[in-house]
Amino acid sequence: MKRWIGSLVLAGMASVVMAQAPFTIVRPADGSRVREKVRVLIPKGSIPPGGYVGVFLNGQLLEAVVPPLKGKYHEYVLDTKGRGLKDTESGKTDKLELVLYSEAGERSRVVDRSSVDVRIGNRASINVPNRGISLRYRFVPGTELTYNIDQRVQIQNLSEEQNSRGGRAAQFEAEGEKLRLSYAVVNSYGNGDGLLRLQALPTKGKDYTDLTAAGDTSPQRYYDDQLPPLYMRVKSTGHEVFGSLPPYTPLESGSASVPGGLYAAFPLPTLPSKSVRPGDSWKSRFQQGAIDLEKGAEITSLVAKLPARGEFVNVEWEMGHPCAKLRNIIQQGTNSPDAEKLRRSGAQFTADKIGVQETIWFALDTRQVIKIVRDIQIDQKSGMGGMGGGFGGPGPGAMGPRGSGASPGGFGGGQEDKSTFGSAGMRQRGLPGAPGGRFGGQQGPGGMGRPGGMGRPGMGGPGGMGPGGMGGPGGGGATFTRVRYLQTFTLAR
Repeated sequence: MKRWIGSLVLAGMASVVMAQAPFTIVRPADGSRVREKVRVLIPKGSIPPGGYVGVFLNGQLLEAVVPPLKGKYHEYVLDTKGRGLKDTESGKTDKLELVLYSEAGERSRVVDRSSVDVRIGNRASINVPNRGISLRYRFVPGTELTYNIDQRVQIQNLSEEQNSRGGRAAQFEAEGEKLRLSYAVVNSYGNGDGLLRLQALPTKGKDYTDLTAAGDTSPQRYYDDQLPPLYMRVKSTGHEVFGSLPPYTPLESGSASVPGGLYAAFPLPTLPSKSVRPGDSWKSRFQQGAIDLEKGAEITSLVAKLPARGEFVNVEWEMGHPCAKLRNIIQQGTNSPDAEKLRRSGAQFTADKIGVQETIWFALDTRQVIKIVRDIQIDQKSGMGGMGGGFGGPGPGAMGPRGSGASPGGFGGGQEDKSTFGSAGMRQRGLPGAPGGRFGGQQGPGGMGRPGGMGRPGMGGPGGMGPGGMGGPGGGGATFTRVRYLQTFTLAR
């Protein structure tokens, strides 16, 4: 009997010991070089009920959390880039410390501590030669890259009177959409050019995708056989050489035509022609998807070209790759004494203007784009005979219906090659559609575009990705509207 009771006591003590695992940092190891998102692991059972962990770096509290349990460990993810943590100075280390706290009445007490020395290296570990870096795409036949694209729209409205008094507009999310896009290398050439096949893909795990086209108010379903490819030959800098849609010849007609379906024209970002170093800038080019479907099988280009300012921001690690972080910038707007007065007063809105900023992470090891973030912001004043025509559908890449199609909406006259910034890149066959307005163009209200320039079935005209003209005569007080389009391309792992 005593032996049996003793066994129960020993078993109870063992269960207590097992429940109270040592509080220690298992990962990262002491002395590790870390970057981007760092997984900090501590043993399961090391945090008692009601306990929590304080995360410190060099004595500074970053966060107090209860790390979630994943398998045999509690895991805390330290985002060194997201928190803007500086790289560790050469020859030094940073102290990463976890402090275990337990509630004791109205106060907390320290139960245990564990720390490791780490070296943060998001940028300093990437070597840049004195002569700079020649940034070039590497096209390997048979390679296929899939990008997940997230599109969101934000809208702000503020009356002219509130704006002049220093008011600030509330912001709300108007809509959002996700899609997948394939870039496959069909062929490569001796001069570095590559022949690419671009194609929208069904939602992962399904045989269809739901997308909203320009002119539609809700998504439409497209099956995989309704997502035909298009082809583009590009230089190693990403500049288009030519683009085309694959023609076919129906048995009943005997003449070549373009097959029906939804086409995706999202050109690769362009790279600088010369070697560059962080801090350098150059005259760049923004390539916007634009399909003139009136030409059908005679199409020779799938892009509209816009001059931009290119910048080499820095080098940094992104998604596990050493990258060159580049930026293309376009700014255009109106100037007036009233706009200058509003600028000096610090008003949120000053004039009709549009800005496009494209940030690119180009992998130096694989020579591929890892990530793209495009931020398009349009400020426009409407009412009281406001600006006419408006900004014609700006947007990075596009979706639209295949059809005879009109020219894309404009971003302003006098642009390179007389091109515009409207989007007609992803289109489906149908009837002609109306072009978007031009910057400073004819008066009269235009339509509100949608992100990505999605064209609805039956509309052959260009999709819009911005107000197609919010001006024109109107009653009541004037209103400032800011429409912001955020589009993120991320290479699927």
